[in-house]
Amino acid sequence: MISTFDLMLLGGLVSIGGMALLSQGKSAHVDVGWLTRVKPADELTVRDDENHARLTALAGTRWLTVGALTLFIAYAHGAEEGYLFGPWTDVMFHLVFVSTCWVTTLYRINQAAQRTAVVSTRPR
Repeated sequence: MISTFDLMLLGGLVSIGGMALLSQGKSAHVDVGWLTRVKPADELTVRDDENHARLTALAGTRWLTVGALTLFIAYAHGAEEGYLFGPWTDVMFHLVFVSTCWVTTLYRINQAAQRTAVVSTRPR
């Protein structure tokens, strides 16, 4: 069973990602243009901006929910058997793992926003 330390660390990092996504959803554009070729923020229409904010808010809510559940599991059923690898190795492992998940989420948000922008601007 995974240790309480690992569950608390993972739940905390996931919750931080959810809060960051929720706060980022209020701005015009998530700035990860190096991940995908997305229109610059000044080219986004109001509809694109609203769709992007909605997608970001949904992703942030999912991250916060998973983070809260992980923290609850850590509180209720965590084991004291030690670490996965070691204290600092576990911190680095969880940081790399969750950072990769954050980047993947931002990439998917930008891809979905780009697809809906192309569909909404297509002539009928």
